[in-house]
Amino acid sequence: MKYPYLIFFFPLIAVNFLFAQNEFELKGIYLGQNPPGDTPELFAPGIVSTCKEHSAAMFTPDGNEVWFARLFPSVIYFMKQQDGKWTKPQVAPFSGQYDDLYPYLSLDGNKVIFCSRRPIEKGGKPLPRGQGHLWMVERTGNGWSKPRHLGTLINSAVRQGASSLSSNGTLYFNRTNSEHPEWSLDIYRAKLVNGHYEKPENLGEPIDSKTPDHCPFIAPDETYIIFSSFRPGGYGMSDLYISFRKDNGTWTNPKNLGRIINSAAKDEYPYISPDGRYLFFNSNRPSALNKNKIPDGPGNIYWVKANFIEKLK
Repeated sequence: MKYPYLIFFFPLIAVNFLFAQNEFELKGIYLGQNPPGDTPELFAPGIVSTCKEHSAAMFTPDGNEVWFARLFPSVIYFMKQQDGKWTKPQVAPFSGQYDDLYPYLSLDGNKVIFCSRRPIEKGGKPLPRGQGHLWMVERTGNGWSKPRHLGTLINSAVRQGASSLSSNGTLYFNRTNSEHPEWSLDIYRAKLVNGHYEKPENLGEPIDSKTPDHCPFIAPDETYIIFSSFRPGGYGMSDLYISFRKDNGTWTNPKNLGRIINSAAKDEYPYISPDGRYLFFNSNRPSALNKNKIPDGPGNIYWVKANFIEKLK
């Protein structure tokens, strides 16, 4: 998706707050941040959330790593807890050379799927701006493997975007065949069979609508899916919805997560923490870091208690 280059003007109080936060050592679970309640709160303002984020924050099961992405440039970052202290955000070892976005950290913390414009073949040219294919890296004894292209069955459209993995390896992701990605985004599913992905299938109605539906988070057991949609009846430009899988494999009508979680702005990139306690997501709504809504593209990362799942079931 194409975004204009932007300059953000922060209130002086927000800038001072940002630098003050960075002076403190970060210790403990979730970077030592105070847990949120039923109302979304900025996650690690001035440290993780800097008004340039374009993903959720994703943690390893042991809570010792967090992954996220930023725009301008499009780069994937991570932080680690070492000797009881969190490191500063670092560029992922496989990112930084090409436009990379939408990292998804697998439930076991050993795989990262991401979207990239990098050349598909050695010596080739990067994909045109606005396009992207899905790649995967796997944790090794020495760090991370080289990025592996997920093949032409998965990467058959102009753009493949945000993805999510179930515990059995089934891949959920959004794609478009349009030259204008913001006009036609649908969610697809591809099953992993004998180490290879089968041809993706569109989830169809009621997940699919006549408006963009994208950035899915699939529950590890595939019993529910949370995604962002531009469908009518929401509270902002795009809202977060949840749908539950029925015994016959079909999906319930998506339910809006409500005006407490959603805003009048864009709310996207949902992710449930490995312990099931929190929803992380991205929003360009006004906050302590930005007086006004951030122009289209980046946002900040928020978190909120995930007890709404059982309430909406």
